[in-house]
Amino acid sequence: MKGFILVAHGSRRAAANDEIAAFAGALAEGMGDKFAVIGHGFWELAEPSLEQAIDAQVAAGATDIRLFPYFLAQGKHVVKDLPSVLEQKREQYPQLSITLLPHLGALPGFADWLGRQL
Repeated sequence: MKGFILVAHGSRRAAANDEIAAFAGALAEGMGDKFAVIGHGFWELAEPSLEQAIDAQVAAGATDIRLFPYFLAQGKHVVKDLPSVLEQKREQYPQLSITLLPHLGALPGFADWLGRQL
């Protein structure tokens, strides 16, 4: 079963975290039936944490999870922290295939798309 997790930084401001949760819900609608389980997680300051989101998807039966970093640049979280968590989860769940997708700022055509929106 395929799963998808949108991971964002997290904020002390609840409204910002609610906005991420709502965006993940809208994204789920737009992806149709590509993934059986779709969710979101936060790196810090909010829940569910990335670890909790992965655990929840595994508990729901996901065996192949794609993780999308909702970050614009290759900062420490994208380059070091997220891959570290993925390695830990691969050890915890040997049957799990978990893939770190390119972060938002690295998506092909993103800059062109954004330029057309402004």
